[in-house]
Amino acid sequence: MKNFICGLLLMFSLTIHSQEWIIIDILEQSKKELVYKIDDGEEVKRETVKNPSIVRLIKEYQSEGFVLKAVTQGVELELNGTLPMINNRNNNFAVTNLNLFNNNRVMLWFEKDQ
Repeated sequence: MKNFICGLLLMFSLTIHSQEWIIIDILEQSKKELVYKIDDGEEVKRETVKNPSIVRLIKEYQSEGFVLKAVTQGVELELNGTLPMINNRNNNFAVTNLNLFNNNRVMLWFEKDQ
């Protein structure tokens, strides 16, 4: 009986202090729009808004009860193209159509106590 009461008390205390996290990954910001992904732990949604302000986005989530816990930056390197293995006149390997894209990503980490 004592173990049963302790188990109920433990389950009750865990449900009281649950947290909800949302991670917003900003993909692209231009003068006209802001493109970002929202990861709420269940699904990832891609959204585009016409107002490109990150500050407005932060204030919108803070008005819903979320607290901004961290802002992180990630670098996404993307290498596209072909690397032909044909020797040219100088016996060097020729590199053509090889593009390197460096995308800096900003991620906003929001937490909401429930």
